[in-house]
Amino acid sequence: MAQKILYILPFMNLGGTEVHTVELIKGIMSEYEVLVAGPDGSGISLLEKNKIPYTNLPGLTTFNVRRYQDILKGILKDYKPDLVHIQGRYEPVYFSKRILPSVPVILTCHGYGNSIALLDYSLTAITGNRWADRVITVCNNDRELLIKLGLNPNKITLIYNGISSIEERKPLFQSKRFKVGTIASLIKRKGLNYLIEAIDIVSKKIKDIGLFIIGEGKERGRLEALVKRLRIKDYIYFLGGVPLARSYINNFDIFVLPSLFESLPVSIIEAYAERKAVIASNVGGIPELVIDGETGILVPPKDSKALASAIERLIVDDKLREKLAENGYNRFIKDFTFEVMVEKTRAIYRDILE
Repeated sequence: MAQKILYILPFMNLGGTEVHTVELIKGIMSEYEVLVAGPDGSGISLLEKNKIPYTNLPGLTTFNVRRYQDILKGILKDYKPDLVHIQGRYEPVYFSKRILPSVPVILTCHGYGNSIALLDYSLTAITGNRWADRVITVCNNDRELLIKLGLNPNKITLIYNGISSIEERKPLFQSKRFKVGTIASLIKRKGLNYLIEAIDIVSKKIKDIGLFIIGEGKERGRLEALVKRLRIKDYIYFLGGVPLARSYINNFDIFVLPSLFESLPVSIIEAYAERKAVIASNVGGIPELVIDGETGILVPPKDSKALASAIERLIVDDKLREKLAENGYNRFIKDFTFEVMVEKTRAIYRDILE
C-alpha cells in the first residue's frame, strides 16, 4: 500500500508556488498517494487538469485560527498521512505537529516579499527548528538567510525549482512586431508599474511593440490607471489570470520579470524552456538563475530607465537576443528540469519515511 503525503498550500492562485507543487506531485504520484489541502482559487484548475485530489482548507487569517485548526485536524485525522509537506507558509507546520506529533513535516520556503519579510524569515527559522523535520529552500539566498537567522544547517536542503517540458502552445492574436511578455501576480512586489513605465519610454522610439501581462491581482486597477495616465493603452495588454500561462510564452520575443523581490521564480525557468531572452531584476535568488550577459540581462529593481534600455537593446540586437535565449535553454536543461527537482525531493521523502 502506497504511503500518503498531504500537501498544504496557503493560497490557491496561478502563481509559482502552485505551479511548483503541481509539478512536484506529477513526478511522485506513481510512488505515493497524495492529497492537496488549500483554499478555493483559480489554481484548482491546475489540480483538476492533472487529476490531483484536493480538499478545502481555508486560508489562515488572524480571525479564523480556531476554525482553521479544526478543519485541518479533521483532514489530518481522516486522511492519516505518513508525511505532511507544507508549501510557502510556516504556520501550518506548528498546527500539523500539534495535531499529529508523530507525523513528519516538511516545509518548503518560497520566500517572502512583503513589508515584514524579515519577521517571516525569522519565524520560519524558529518554526523549522522546533517543529519541522526538514526545511527546503528554492534558492541559496534564502538558505543562507535562514541559517543566519538561526535555522539548524542540518535541517535545511536547497532544491531549485524545476518544470516539465511545455507541451501546449497557444497563439496571441495581437499584431505587434515585438512582443514583450511577463507572467506575474498583479501585486506591488512584482514591480509591474516600472515595466509599464519602461514600455512608455521604449514606445517613443519603437512603435511596433506590445507588452503582454499575464496574471491577476489587487494592483490591476492601479496599473490600468497608470496605462491610461501615460496614454499607452495601444501598447499594453492585460490578459488576466489564465491556467497554463506558460503556453503563451512562445509568442514573446523577450520575457521580463521586474520584481522587487523573488526567491527563484518559476516563470523565468518557463521562459528558458521556451528559448526566450530574459530581463529580470537583480534581487533575491534571481542572480542564481539569471547569469548577467550569458542567460539574460539583470537590471536594478525600481528602475524603469534600466528596464527600457535592456528591452531596447534586445530588440535592436538580434544576435544577443538569440544567444541569451539559447544559453538560457541550456541552463534549463542542465539545472532546472522537472526530473532534477523531483528526484532530489523524492530522496528527502525516502530519508524521512524510511
